[in-house]
Amino acid sequence: MIAAVRGRVIARGTDHVVVETSGVGYKIFVPRHPSRDEVLLHTHQVVREDAQSLYGFETREELALFDLLIGVSGVGPKAAMAILSVARPAEIASAIASSDTAALARAPGVGKKTAERLIVDLRGKIGRVAGEPATGAALPTDDDAHAALVALGYTASEASMALQGAPPSGRASTEERVAAALRTAGRAAVAGG
Repeated sequence: MIAAVRGRVIARGTDHVVVETSGVGYKIFVPRHPSRDEVLLHTHQVVREDAQSLYGFETREELALFDLLIGVSGVGPKAAMAILSVARPAEIASAIASSDTAALARAPGVGKKTAERLIVDLRGKIGRVAGEPATGAALPTDDDAHAALVALGYTASEASMALQGAPPSGRASTEERVAAALRTAGRAAVAGG
């Protein structure tokens, strides 16, 4: 599993970049082009019978949101990338929390029904959305999973509580820990509501 790629952008396409690392060029699909040529992209690798694809993000928060989006039935990587290409993670979280189907349906290939499904499936998992995007400087911890949850709208204490049910950072990837925390938080929201 390729979790990150650091290198130099040597080519740009409409929906991807090619990043050269140690003499190997990786084609990585991106929601928006990186602003610099020297990049570190956090990646999600999809392996299918007929293809292998890498989806890359400049922040862990975008990667965490991408993982949430593709976890919704009927939402594949292309639809998730379309959503991330038209809005930032905090804006997407806000649209889900406020049931704003029109904002989600602005993405190419995402219709009203898909937007409604995203809201139903993710509303309890997104948590409260802050008015301003979260910044890493305000976090009491350097835990990447914690940072991702805070960026998705959880308070620091909610993120800490949700991560109590997740495997420790040494035993699981950031993506696995965020997914486990979101499952825990989703169950808590169902029990509480």
